[in-house]
Amino acid sequence: MGSALRERAAGVVATVARRLTAPAAHPAREASAFRAASLSDGAPGIALLHAELAHTDPAHRPLAHEWLRRGAALAAQATAPGPQGLYGPLAALSFAAHRTAEDPRAPSTARARLGGQVAAMAGTRAQREERRLGERLGCTTFTAYDVISGQAGLGAHLLELGVPAEAAVTRLVRALSALARPVRADSRPLPGWWVALDAGAYRPVPPARGHANLGMAHGVPGPLALLALAWRQGVRVPGQRAAITAFADWLLAQRRTDATGPWWPGQLTLDPAPERPGRPSWCYGTPGIARALHLAGLALDVPRWQEAAVGALRAALARAGTEEAEPAAEAGLCHGVAGLLQITWRMAHDSGDTELAEHLPLLATRLLDLVDEDEPFGFTAAPGERPPEEHPGGFLTGAAGAALALHTFATDSAPATHWDRALLLA
Repeated sequence: MGSALRERAAGVVATVARRLTAPAAHPAREASAFRAASLSDGAPGIALLHAELAHTDPAHRPLAHEWLRRGAALAAQATAPGPQGLYGPLAALSFAAHRTAEDPRAPSTARARLGGQVAAMAGTRAQREERRLGERLGCTTFTAYDVISGQAGLGAHLLELGVPAEAAVTRLVRALSALARPVRADSRPLPGWWVALDAGAYRPVPPARGHANLGMAHGVPGPLALLALAWRQGVRVPGQRAAITAFADWLLAQRRTDATGPWWPGQLTLDPAPERPGRPSWCYGTPGIARALHLAGLALDVPRWQEAAVGALRAALARAGTEEAEPAAEAGLCHGVAGLLQITWRMAHDSGDTELAEHLPLLATRLLDLVDEDEPFGFTAAPGERPPEEHPGGFLTGAAGAALALHTFATDSAPATHWDRALLLA
């Protein structure tokens, strides 16, 4: 059954890739150039699928380059402001260009220019954070620190660029480590990543009505994962170990427990609200938090963090699809089954935990159950009302990302392009 399931998964990956061979048909009519050049929905994210497949089938290399060129053309038109983090056009192009190259270590003027621009962007963000802390200007922002639009995401890419980005990475790691310092609102000490945004629509509010975010996409697990990955790569600054420890211990202190096991809420506010386990996903929920905690445990060799992470993911997988948690009823990486599959594969292989490994075929089957041949890119449309610019073939919520996770399962090997660095999973 295992072999047949992997073959079925590989077949779906091939189908999705065939349906994503025509960049001229992208983006959707409603999409802005900014969104169509982003990593979440745009051409650079789709290039990642062909770049990954090119490692076993060279015919995909030209397709990866074609999607990358399409992304570059769209980025040149993207004049509207947007969240210029890893998922914005500039860093998205740099991230994808690094992976579409046959040898990313070979000299390239274009890649060097893009990498330099990303490093400059990160340096500006770090400078703002230094000023905020030095002048006590209040709360931080998502664009200062998170994975999608902030420094954790930028750092994920800069870490792999080596010496040219070394100074930017060091400054960025210092800035993220400084989030361990508390801020104050109404004379109360609050976590350093507290944002003056409400926990629902993320509208600006007074600091005391803001929140501390626990999601991997916008919360402290992103900086924790980045600092851990940097530590494992030998990038270490004063205060980094203390920050990793502070973030990990804070997360452990926020654990909730039900009959199935541990879980985490998505946000914390000063006004207690009803809590329940949410969907088991990458962006918000226990799986993404567990992976960040596991990376921290591997970086500093803290077995109790690793064990807590594995136990929490086991519980999330046991809870998935029951009445206790909202099921992951869509395919994508962000809040769907694909993200859960990729996290579980990474943690099962890093930990050697057989219980996690036993869930892999079950998760792959759930993802394959969402295949719909009548849909343009091979997967059933995500439920609920979707943003008009969200491309169903894209990386973060669409078919390209789902296919990449299925490819990991089908080959039972770590991604050759390390594409899941964009999710700070490895």
